[in-house]
Formats: sequence, structure tokens, C-alpha cells
Amino acid sequence: MLETPPLKINFYKITPWLILLGALSLWPCRVVDSSFALIPVASFILLLALLITYQKANEIVFELLSRLGFLYAILASLAVTLLSASLLLISAEAVHIDNTLNGISMLRISLILGAPIGVMSWVLLSKRIGYKNIFMLKSFLISYALVVATITSQINRGVDDAEQKRLVRGVIEKRENSGGLTSFLAQQKPANYIYIPYDEGIERLAIPTRVWDTMHKSAIINLTAKAGYFGYDYVVRFNGRTL
Repeated sequence: MLETPPLKINFYKITPWLILLGALSLWPCRVVDSSFALIPVASFILLLALLITYQKANEIVFELLSRLGFLYAILASLAVTLLSASLLLISAEAVHIDNTLNGISMLRISLILGAPIGVMSWVLLSKRIGYKNIFMLKSFLISYALVVATITSQINRGVDDAEQKRLVRGVIEKRENSGGLTSFLAQQKPANYIYIPYDEGIERLAIPTRVWDTMHKSAIINLTAKAGYFGYDYVVRFNGRTL
């Protein structure tokens, strides 16, 4: 006798969510020129295949993989889709966050806003399927936080006709960027950093290597920054060169 199904799928109700998840899985393909962008697409396709198979499966299939096993596989595919897509998106956006004045403050606020949305989404989903899992909770928390941070940064710098202003600053320090997770996922050569005084603190900017190589410490630079939608100015030109 078959065990009681732990998951009931109503495709009419979940179709809008599947459309959003599919759009999220495709988004990195538009912003990242990386083979890693195929991971969220592949995991989303696997998720759809598992959902359809679960809905149409007969007793022979459930003898090979239990209904609970299907649930684990479905949730694993969901987690991979969310995490891979969100990590790729924030990797592509990282350089723009660096070139947002007080961008760390913007990043921190958006992460704080996104994390509880992710937690509540998993809590609601876990109640519907009757299954709790700390890994899935963390996956939703991290993924939503990173996606909200990406969207916040893109909206903030997306106003083309925004007011612009010029800033003249001295370079406090220049530092080579050896790369990291974001550079690895984006499969791009990382931009190097300079540090300038700004707003009673120190701001880090990511600039093209060819410009960074010709610069010396204490150099005077001219920046053009446009007003961001959320009030965080975004640097668009460096010594007359577009970043």
C-alpha cells in the first residue's frame, strides 16, 4: 500500500510562482557572460520535470523513489535554482555596488529587508507541504536577500536622466583585486580598487585595470556621479572615462 503523499500539487495555484522562478533562473543569462548561468536554468528544468513526474507517476515509479524521496529531490532543485541564480546576480552587480557611493549602506539595508521575506516565504511553503528543513530556510533567506540587494542596486542606478555632479578627490590608496567568489562566478577579470575620502569616511571604487595601472597614490581624480533613485549616488565616469 502506498504511503500518504506528503505533497499535493495544484498547478493552477503554483503557475504564477513557477513563472517567477523561471524568470529568475533566466535572468543571470542576460547579465552574466558565464557558463555558470546555465546552472539555475538546468535546475529549474529539473524541478519542472520532477513536479510533472510526481503528478503523473504510477506505483512502479514510487517503488523506485518514494514520495518523500520526490519531495527531497524537488526541494533540492528549488534550492539550487534560488541559490545559483541569486549568487550569479549579485556577482554581476558587485562592481556596481562598489561604485555606488555609500553602497555598503545600501547593500546592508537591502539584505536586511530581503532576508525576512525569504524566511516568511519558506515558513508559508513549509506549512503547506508539512515539512520543515533548516537548509531550505537558509536557502530562502540567502537567496531572497541577495535578489533584493541586486534589484535595489539596479533600480538605484537605473535613472538615465538623473542629475549629475562632479567630485574631485585624492586617492588615499590603490589596491589590486585578486578576485573572489563573485569574479569566479562571473568568469570575469576583477576590477582593481582605489580608496577615496567621502562623506567623512573612506569609499572604495572599482575601476578598469587599464586606468588603475596608470594611477599613482595621492593622485587627484575627477568623478562624475549621478543621483541614485534611492538617494545613493552612482559613479558613472572616472577622469572623463565611462566606467
